[in-house]
Amino acid sequence: MHRQPDHVMAFLLAELGTSGSLDGQQRLVVKGRFAPKNFEWILRRYISDYVICPGCKSPDTILMKENRLFFLRCEKCGSGRSVAPIKAGFVARVGRRNTGT
Repeated sequence: MHRQPDHVMAFLLAELGTSGSLDGQQRLVVKGRFAPKNFEWILRRYISDYVICPGCKSPDTILMKENRLFFLRCEKCGSGRSVAPIKAGFVARVGRRNTGT
């Protein structure tokens, strides 16, 4: 895939609406319980949005950052396009209620 682990991690965590980190062996540690099919679906979407060339469908692409924008450049056909930044959705943070007693 030739992508930075931090970029893939940011996408996964934003889509899952949770927090997590990479451990010492570059493995993703996610807070919460999720089905494996959720990870598969999200990774397929990441590959579709940030890896596969829309022109020739080649996975031989480079993700570059220029002036706060990400661009996907194909090494096979030479085409390029901008890609959407990763945005985290709303995550409700629920704490303990104060009972007032």
